[in-house]
Amino acid sequence: MAINFRRVALSCFIGFLVLMVGFFLWQATKQVPVTGDWQTPLSLLSTAEFSGDLVSIKNVRNFRYRGSENEADLLPAYYDKTYDLSRISRVWYVSEPFKEMSVAAHTFLSFEFSDGTFLSISIEARKLKGQTYNLGLGLLRTYPLVYVVADERDAVLLRANVRKDDLYVYPVKTEKARQLLTDMLESMNQLTTKPEWYNTAFNNCTSRIAYHVNRVTPGRIANIPWQSYVTGYADAFALEHGLLDTNLPLAEARKKYYVTQRSQEIGDVSNYSQLIRRFE
Repeated sequence: MAINFRRVALSCFIGFLVLMVGFFLWQATKQVPVTGDWQTPLSLLSTAEFSGDLVSIKNVRNFRYRGSENEADLLPAYYDKTYDLSRISRVWYVSEPFKEMSVAAHTFLSFEFSDGTFLSISIEARKLKGQTYNLGLGLLRTYPLVYVVADERDAVLLRANVRKDDLYVYPVKTEKARQLLTDMLESMNQLTTKPEWYNTAFNNCTSRIAYHVNRVTPGRIANIPWQSYVTGYADAFALEHGLLDTNLPLAEARKKYYVTQRSQEIGDVSNYSQLIRRFE
């Protein structure tokens, strides 16, 4: 019997369309999970309560790590702390390039207060135990979006001393540090009632920072740039557009604000944040 190739091709095409429609319907209707067996560092959410100049943050992460991020090596700890928003003295932009892919990086902000306190906010993919982060899966509705509010010693020591990643801590040029922190904390609170999906391309660590910058200063980052999606170039974009408080060219800025070696030399000390910033 002769094969009707046109009919076979049409059947295959229709089958492909059905599969694609089914896939998109599944993705469109998939709900963001609010409960799960989350990885321990991502298991407890932070919340913020505002009262005038003060913000009280519950569950500021303050983990320590005995040489690795394995469950047995974690020393979980949290604290609750009230911060005076009128005493924010500087904002810092932290970039952690991926070892396996230089065009990608994790970025987050640290807020410095005049009393020597440093508070980090890292926007991440919330993963279940046994689940690893995958750029491709991050394009699908795989990971909930989470704002990790942490003591800077936790956020930076983890990356520089435990993961031994390259880490750059740049000063940010802004007159709206208070508004920026407030907006990020308000979004964090909203996620407890209106959870969102993380997305590698469109709802990631860097694009969310750009979103918050534009919320407090409309148009400051016009048309959320491609560097917000190809995150490994975000520090170059920030420097070129006057978002970083330095006049150094990129190569020199990266050299000056590189903190991994200094962090490993210093170790876990009480004045850690001040010591890693001895840039001169």
